[in-house]
Amino acid sequence: MEKTLTASDLKVLITDSAVRQIQLMQVNDYTLEGLQFRIKIGGKGCDGFTYDTGFSEKHEDDLVVEKEYPLINFKLQILVDPFTAFYTQEFTLDYLLDAQNNEEGFIVSNAADGQHKGKFFKDTTRLPPWAQK
Repeated sequence: MEKTLTASDLKVLITDSAVRQIQLMQVNDYTLEGLQFRIKIGGKGCDGFTYDTGFSEKHEDDLVVEKEYPLINFKLQILVDPFTAFYTQEFTLDYLLDAQNNEEGFIVSNAADGQHKGKFFKDTTRLPPWAQK
């Protein structure tokens, strides 16, 4: 039987710029009250996955990655659904602000992205356990 992933199985690096941006958003945007930051697979192309980030309510099956930042008095919770967790067990979350080139946003770098190019899903051994049935 396949082991179910837990939040402690995920290796997550969150850069200082990402932490500060999430904190800034949560503290200053009242519409985010009660919501947590979420990372999810947004799509799949020939070059691998695309990732979406944003704020949402917690779902029953979400894995919750918690990080404490005592120097800035902030506790960060990142929600990851089981599908995303299966394919992104080691990732970095960064925040880019490049005003000169008008680029801004969160960037998810998945350590396993090279394995998810092309039609890797045709190899059923590389699918999540619940999809192999």
